[in-house]
Amino acid sequence: MRPSAASSPEPAPTGTEKPWENQPPERRYGFTAGIAGGVMLGSSAGYPNDALKIGYERYYTETGVGIGGGGSAWIGAALTDWLVFGLGGGLSGMIAGDASTSTYSFMFHTDVFPVYWLGGVWRDIGVNLDTGFALSSTTPSGEETTLIDGGGSSRIAFGAFYEGVRLWKLSMGPWAYIDYTWSSSVRQPGFYLGWRTALYTKP
Repeated sequence: MRPSAASSPEPAPTGTEKPWENQPPERRYGFTAGIAGGVMLGSSAGYPNDALKIGYERYYTETGVGIGGGGSAWIGAALTDWLVFGLGGGLSGMIAGDASTSTYSFMFHTDVFPVYWLGGVWRDIGVNLDTGFALSSTTPSGEETTLIDGGGSSRIAFGAFYEGVRLWKLSMGPWAYIDYTWSSSVRQPGFYLGWRTALYTKP
């Protein structure tokens, strides 16, 4: 005699479902664009971008710690409430003693909201990673002589931010950021503190 279908055991669940991973977007989704900027502290050390000068002490310059400002802008897509990818660019300017440093960068931009699942204000706390390349040069103030020229340098940056201030589809808040630019002719760290604003077209 066969057991009835009603008495058959239910299949065991294949895994633990996390509702926050599958629920409709609440904070961010679709096209996004953003801008971040503020004051910076940084320094630059290196050589002119000339194979005949790189590595020789007589051509080496260290600016010491300088102050300035900088920031970045990007466009991209929010794939979920907690993951954003984009492309962008940045610029910064710094004065240290009698030397001026200018930097222009291109970057692949990633935002992650690692504690989104906790809910509440935690849904608006994020970290970001930018990777790409930069063009950096240092000159004496008021002169055209190049003391440090990074050429096409590598660049990596990490940031942390809070975007709980909301207005229409804009999310904004304080932002902290560190970056490092390097090549055979330059070493250039920077620290930024300022404000970040992001547009999310959905929901």
